[in-house]
Amino acid sequence: MDAGPIVTFRAAPFAERLAASWHALLGAERGRLFLFLPVAMGAGILIYFDLTREPSHTLTIGVVIAAFTCFAIAWRWRVPRAVAALFLAATIGFGRAQWRAASLPPLMNVPYHAVTIAGRVASVDLLPTGRRIRIAHPTLNGGVPQARAVRVKLHRGDATPVESGDTIRVRALLFAPSRPAYPGGWNFGRDQYFAGLGAVGFALSKLDVTARAAPGWRGALRRLREVIAARVLADLPIETGSVAATLLTGFEQSIPPAERQDFVTAGLAHLLAVAGLHIGIVMATLFALTRFLVGFSEFLLLRVPAKIIASIVAFLGGVIYAALTGFHVPILRSLAMAVLVLAGIIAGRRALSLRGLALAALALMLIEPDAVPGPSFQMSFSAVLALIAGYEAVGRRFSVGGDTWHARLLRHVAALGFTSLLAGGASMPFAAYHFQQIEPYYVLANLAAVPLTALIVLPLGMAALVLMPFHLERIALVPMGWSIGLILDVARFVDGLPHALIEIRPIPGMAVALIALGLAALGLLRSRLRFVGLVSIAAGLIAAALTRSPDVLVSPKANLIGVRVGGVVRIVEAGRVDHFTLSQWRPVWAGERVRAGRARAVCDNGRCGFDHGRVLYLADRAAARDGCGDARVVVSPRPLRGACRKPGRVIVDRFGVWRDGAIALRFRGARIAVSTDRIVQGARPWVPAWPPRWHRR
Repeated sequence: MDAGPIVTFRAAPFAERLAASWHALLGAERGRLFLFLPVAMGAGILIYFDLTREPSHTLTIGVVIAAFTCFAIAWRWRVPRAVAALFLAATIGFGRAQWRAASLPPLMNVPYHAVTIAGRVASVDLLPTGRRIRIAHPTLNGGVPQARAVRVKLHRGDATPVESGDTIRVRALLFAPSRPAYPGGWNFGRDQYFAGLGAVGFALSKLDVTARAAPGWRGALRRLREVIAARVLADLPIETGSVAATLLTGFEQSIPPAERQDFVTAGLAHLLAVAGLHIGIVMATLFALTRFLVGFSEFLLLRVPAKIIASIVAFLGGVIYAALTGFHVPILRSLAMAVLVLAGIIAGRRALSLRGLALAALALMLIEPDAVPGPSFQMSFSAVLALIAGYEAVGRRFSVGGDTWHARLLRHVAALGFTSLLAGGASMPFAAYHFQQIEPYYVLANLAAVPLTALIVLPLGMAALVLMPFHLERIALVPMGWSIGLILDVARFVDGLPHALIEIRPIPGMAVALIALGLAALGLLRSRLRFVGLVSIAAGLIAAALTRSPDVLVSPKANLIGVRVGGVVRIVEAGRVDHFTLSQWRPVWAGERVRAGRARAVCDNGRCGFDHGRVLYLADRAAARDGCGDARVVVSPRPLRGACRKPGRVIVDRFGVWRDGAIALRFRGARIAVSTDRIVQGARPWVPAWPPRWHRR
């Protein structure tokens, strides 16, 4: 019997093609694992800061050891080894952040009355309205020295000479770090905790300098910076002199609010934050100038390559500039990146690379992990990542074209626009997350302002520093001031354009995390796998767009109560108007009509209903004598002491916000979602005790 042809079954072609594609993708991404280690470490750090309870140190150490063990076991297999390495980096970041928080002194008990403060001046800040001093290890009313510093604003008319290192005494009123204006709002307490501050306040008396001591090198450096800033402000008007002082010393406190807002609206705020752009301009100028001058010396050219001499001079100039601007974290991070660039130039390797960026990020995370949640770290690293990856992809196209002067000019302008688009576009999500605003014309403003800063302003500033010992700095400062004036004109022009500053609602942390992961995938991967980043970015944008502002919002002192009524948000002001909290609330209801009014003018007899009686405002307990009707939410700036209590009804009064901080309510059908500052922040080393000690029973 004929059995017919024999049929041979092979593995499914689709499965084979899928496996082959997967191996091809892995092959294309070979060597890219190291670039994702900073992403994993940063994720571990952010997870630590996002917790509401302090984890056990023993548990953290155990997890790090377990991660290292998994990495050692998975060493022989490529994919498991990569996963284990990322997990190990995340646990190391988590543990380093916890170690950093534990190494700092605890919060200080801030008295709620005037005190006499004595201590050593650590720094003097020049403000548009006076001076502010930071006092290290202060004593309050003759008590024991405090581990944390305090910052005091002096009387505007107090002209007492004071410098870093002086020992002083002053009568002042101090305040503990303020709680966020709304649940999830900007956390000033965490910033001050990691900055070593225990309290801020203002002087009630003139400053009394009890001793003038010779400071150490840090104090001497701070004093030099203060002298330079004072001489710049003496030669230039405050509008341009404050910007010049910021660029040369890092002291940005003297910039008037109007000029600062012009820079912010135009998307030029990065020019005031001395960091990578500034030190890059300084070092590039010194490198180019030194290489040009060395070309005139046959003796040097025959013995040492010009690029080595230029790199050494640029490095020394970068260190000096970093010292003059305060050795703060952004400038140190930028200096580290610049050193890697110089090392690449000397070694004949590519100056800017993703591997160098990864090394700098890892180093900074290990040194100062508390910088990771801040806008400076996130915006600067995202911008540099976009620049390196973007120019790797399409940068060569800017060298294509004719050699005529107008062709070169066109390529230069296009490169500037492309640079601004990459850097601004990559950092925009983080700016929107931290500051709730978008500057749509930032490319236009940067096209004019950045060349002015790079070619005129900072080189003249460097010349002014050289001429300052000879008291000839005015020769360079005056034209520097003219150039800064041109930048201010650009900023004001952009500020006058329609929709120059668009306020947006606060973005959830998960949304910006998805966008950040998408940007990392687009910038760090080189195969088609990188387009997965677009999916992550789209998911983050959708999550941000779906964010819903609260229906009822109560400030940390209950003196501001906001209620959405249809398409209008009504804000009731009780007692003293808190303008700062109002400014923090403004983006919460971005795009909606907001009407604010005094409680006496809005509510008759101390009570008024909103949203068809669903929300009831009571001025005090006496206003509840006629009952509370069918209100689902009752709010009051005074203690209600049990009035209006009813099952299913939410009552928010002065005692409630004392216990839980700012409170936000959202109506979800028959349910009311309650979010409080206490729930969001939890119990962490930088969070004051719940409830506050003056209300503890």
